[in-house]
Amino acid sequence: MGHKHCHGQLTKEVSGLQDECIRVQKVYDWVTDALTVEKHFHFSHEQLKMIENAMDDPSRRPLRIVCKTPRTGNLFGLNKHDKHSHLDVYCEQVGERQDVRVPVNGSFADAQLVDLLFTADIKVAVIDRHGKEVTNLWCNASVFEPFVLCAPEGTELFCKITKVICRIPSGTVLLNSPCPKSFTLQVTFCVDIQVEAEVKLEVLAKFCSPRENDIEVPEVGEQCPDITFPEQCPDIFPRQSTECSGKADASGFTKHEATEQGKVGIYADIAPNFNLANSEFAMDFHDKDTSDGLDHLTFKAVQFDRQSLTCEPCYKDGLMLKVSGVGRTKSGRLLDFNLALVDSSSGDQFQVQLFDQKGRKEFDTGIVDVKEGKVKIKK
Repeated sequence: MGHKHCHGQLTKEVSGLQDECIRVQKVYDWVTDALTVEKHFHFSHEQLKMIENAMDDPSRRPLRIVCKTPRTGNLFGLNKHDKHSHLDVYCEQVGERQDVRVPVNGSFADAQLVDLLFTADIKVAVIDRHGKEVTNLWCNASVFEPFVLCAPEGTELFCKITKVICRIPSGTVLLNSPCPKSFTLQVTFCVDIQVEAEVKLEVLAKFCSPRENDIEVPEVGEQCPDITFPEQCPDIFPRQSTECSGKADASGFTKHEATEQGKVGIYADIAPNFNLANSEFAMDFHDKDTSDGLDHLTFKAVQFDRQSLTCEPCYKDGLMLKVSGVGRTKSGRLLDFNLALVDSSSGDQFQVQLFDQKGRKEFDTGIVDVKEGKVKIKK
């Protein structure tokens, strides 16, 4: 990309570590995910009568269907096979762990396949315009999901459902009789899975972030024992931290070296907490000259290349972050991208390049001086 005037290497400062031995719950893997399932519920004949009677009263119309989700946040130890069926929301392991060998970052690693079941009891109520309940029913929603984890023998699995989200895609307002007999309820489970074991460590540490649930399984006279700890799975977790992170909410105008002339704005949050998971990047471009057919271009990243993320000195006291990946235009077209951000006391800058799947350049902002907003890079 541009910014050829920037050069040099970053240096990292490492603080001293005093020799200390601590006993802790070591995290061998940490995964978050959002799992969605659809549930169909039906009103009984008596309930339909109650709903239609309420709709016949103009002072009570319109009626609304609301769903109330249970409280979340309980931590479940899955190794203990505790029975939690008395709770409104819980998770449990189904079957035993299976050893698998999976591709990770261009190589293969040993891991474990664990099947988990998430369940929630959700109250669905019909209320009138005053908030008075007309009728209600309970729906039990469950979703089954396999997870590939670094969970060697000796580790414990812990599960937490951090939030349950419910919605009715067809709409929640009832205006006229007759009322539909059934509805579809869409339920999303926000889950947090951790694998832990008690160990003794001497450490230099910093906060880490969960990884994405992105690994798929391919079609797959006595003596005292030695003191051992489960082996870590470095190829799976913890993921290697990035050397820098960057944020940008900025806009400016393209110059003569750009492929198009106009105003361009970007929003980027690259490697929050120094981990590429949960990164975001979006661009919005308005063309000055619409005679060439291009008027408005919107682009959003859907995947980031971990190996492409670099950070280097730029200008006298600035930093430049560069990252590549894949994204989609508003029309759904898939394009590769390069993004460069510059944070400098002499002025912030950015550059975006888009390429088709054959590597041909389709769009280039050139180096854009930030007129509104800010670029901030941390290392």
